[in-house]
Amino acid sequence: MGDSFTAVPSAIAQMGAQFIDEGSQLGQAASGFGGGALQVADAFGLLGACDGAMEKYISMAQSTIQGLEQLAQLWEQSGQQLIAQAEAYQACEDEQEQRFQGMQQQLAPGAGGGH
Repeated sequence: MGDSFTAVPSAIAQMGAQFIDEGSQLGQAASGFGGGALQVADAFGLLGACDGAMEKYISMAQSTIQGLEQLAQLWEQSGQQLIAQAEAYQACEDEQEQRFQGMQQQLAPGAGGGH
């Protein structure tokens, strides 16, 4: 079966769960990072306040936090989609197995369909 495709629903679901876990951890880390990264107090001194360095830093930090939060959400959504896909693969596989078993029963000797 050289070029066949195989899906392993349990492995896909496990990978989805990992995406969800990692996304959750990243979201928590982004929130923690945001709390500390925006506490600049007098880190830029008087010159920083005059030339806008502090405002630029805060803007950049807020964009970074937002990007990390969006990435965390994307990972969680991807995980949910992987789990849904695994469920769909499993449902299809279960249905095909039931059909195959039904055909086997119909073709079995003594199943009432003989000559």
